[in-house]
Amino acid sequence: MTDIESAVRGLYEAWNVRDLPSWVAAFTAAATWTNIPTGEVFTGPAGMEQNYVNWNIPFPDGQCEEITVLVGDDFAVGQFMARGVHKGPMSTEDGELAATGKHLSVPFCDVHRFSGGLITSTVRYWDQASVARDLGLR
Repeated sequence: MTDIESAVRGLYEAWNVRDLPSWVAAFTAAATWTNIPTGEVFTGPAGMEQNYVNWNIPFPDGQCEEITVLVGDDFAVGQFMARGVHKGPMSTEDGELAATGKHLSVPFCDVHRFSGGLITSTVRYWDQASVARDLGLR
């Protein structure tokens, strides 16, 4: 396993065990995270923490499962199934969505760029229609 693959798997493991300090430490101080479906962009340690919290509040038992990591010289693509029960409020572009109690099982894809063993940027893709379907919104 390469150092980059290990770093990406460590990031997802930090999420799975709810280790916010390790999650944030995986990124450079100027790292960016872009959520393509929502247009959200997070920057630096505070941004990485906010992005984490935005998913942890609605899905406190959420897990990254069936993880595949494809690695290049200075990047990795992480694919996984995001699974969890919607137990807390979730911010959306239409306002706050109360917990539905519904189970989510949606594929995600992250493109991570690296420098010096740390993530400099992540671009995350997922299908909002699948999320809405799983949460009973359509």
